[in-house]
Amino acid sequence: MTCSHDSIFLHGVVPSAKEKILFHDKFVTKIGKKNGKSDFVITDFMLTDLNRDGHKEIISGIMAGFQVQPRFLFTYDYTSDTLMKTPVMGTFQRIDDTMDINGDRYPEFFVQSYAIDNNEGKQVLPYDDNSAWLIAYDRRFRFLFPPVEFKGKYVSMTTLVIGSPQHYYIVGLYGGTAPGAGPPRLMLFNTAGQLLKTRILDDTSRTRGYGLYTFESRRDCFWLLHEGGVAEEMDQGLEVKKRKRIESLTTVAFYPLDIDGDGEKELIFPGSGGSSFTITRADFSNPAGIINPFEQVRLNFSVKKEAGMAGSLFIQGGNRYILCAYGTNPWYYLRWPVYLALYAAILAFIMLVRFIQRRTFLQMVDAENKIAEMQLLLFRNQLDPHFTFNAINSISASILLSKPEEANRNLLALARLMRSCVLQSDKLSRSLAEELDFLQNYLDLMKARSEQCFEYHIETDDTVDLEWQVPRMVTQIYVENAIRHGLKPKKGPGVLDIRVSGDGKNIRIVKEDNGVGRKKAGSNGSEGTGRGMEIMDQSFHIFNKFNQKKIHFEITDLENEEGLPCGTRVMIMIPVGMKYRFYREGYH
Repeated sequence: MTCSHDSIFLHGVVPSAKEKILFHDKFVTKIGKKNGKSDFVITDFMLTDLNRDGHKEIISGIMAGFQVQPRFLFTYDYTSDTLMKTPVMGTFQRIDDTMDINGDRYPEFFVQSYAIDNNEGKQVLPYDDNSAWLIAYDRRFRFLFPPVEFKGKYVSMTTLVIGSPQHYYIVGLYGGTAPGAGPPRLMLFNTAGQLLKTRILDDTSRTRGYGLYTFESRRDCFWLLHEGGVAEEMDQGLEVKKRKRIESLTTVAFYPLDIDGDGEKELIFPGSGGSSFTITRADFSNPAGIINPFEQVRLNFSVKKEAGMAGSLFIQGGNRYILCAYGTNPWYYLRWPVYLALYAAILAFIMLVRFIQRRTFLQMVDAENKIAEMQLLLFRNQLDPHFTFNAINSISASILLSKPEEANRNLLALARLMRSCVLQSDKLSRSLAEELDFLQNYLDLMKARSEQCFEYHIETDDTVDLEWQVPRMVTQIYVENAIRHGLKPKKGPGVLDIRVSGDGKNIRIVKEDNGVGRKKAGSNGSEGTGRGMEIMDQSFHIFNKFNQKKIHFEITDLENEEGLPCGTRVMIMIPVGMKYRFYREGYH
């Protein structure tokens, strides 16, 4: 349909390899203008065989706006070049439903009427646009019954047919937003236009939109659509049979088209702002969304069909169009196996995580047990009966030699040493201050036992925080080896230096002696069993296993200018903030 100057023309073609023109330039009507623009709208097109000749006639309408006229519905039979119009009237209308209700095998038309109120008494017209009207036509646009008036500005009357050939009824949906229109309501009429029943709808604010829909193949019920995505199935008594919610729907306006060719029309709902569309089955099931690729232009919907193939939805906007397929997803029924496989995969992942956590926990417990075992060995080593007896004998000798101050000093050192061993026997670490205090008491006793064969010095830099944690007994074994195997065999005075420094990230402990060295100690047969060093190696290995930062130690054999052994240096680097506890209390 085209508009040329002040006239509207109708054209028809058959799309094919070469376009076949059915008709063209069929004059329909003249129109007026408002503000320099053509003042009219075209109602929806329908194709229906009105005279049972095997050819479908075109049904549509021309509705002027502020110009009021022309306003009419029309049919066009291109085979006989016959154009038929409704009588002259003022109401704004379009066809809602077609149905043969009188058994003559020809369809009747049931229209929607809207009180647009543009006439405002300018022209004297039947069925003016200051009211909505219940109107039904036969195929020649003759009234089935006198139109029924519903006064009110901006009110509408939407209609459809329900029932069976024995008893057909007309359902009317009345609604309006202007003051005085009253609440929206459903009304049931007989085929003579007489009101049988009214049902007031629940929107007392009159701001909610409603719509009607029914299956072409089933007229025993109909659907009432609520703006916001609610659809209610109603029976012939206007009672609700069931209710559905379609989450993606925001409007009650829709375009019915049989896209997949199953005999039932799918419903196309424009989204909010025209940004998308939702397609559902006739019963509002299986909603599918489409993003609108067009700008704000008027859209035309139709179905493209090819022999032996499912139809496609054709959406035209201006000079562009898209084709959309709508049908059953062939993989839809495989969703349950997929869900089951996904659930099994998630369950397997959870079980794997639990297995790894359990294994890690057992490893940590095993580490705790090993370190506890090593701590017992250290505890037994540091409370060596020979060491204790020698310390007591040294104290006793000081008493006999009338050296009470020396005896008291050594006795206090032994007591502090034994107290530290007992109270800290269950700990894997202690503060640097506690470690150095233990070391000083130990060295005092060892010095007394060794008849003052060596001197020792402990130096701590100001940069060192004495609250930093270090492994328990980290210095005692190295110091004991230095005294027993390096300083005792030495001829001449022995010196043992312990220096502690730090840089905020690591604690650096250096033990240096001027003993005979490891090589000569071995040749003298005093290198020991090496069990203490093995325990420290194992301790460091386990600590390092569960910490990102590692403990490092280095043993250096010192030599003089002639290349002869002159002592041993041990350097230990301990990261600040190491973890010495490998699982939480009560973890299981």
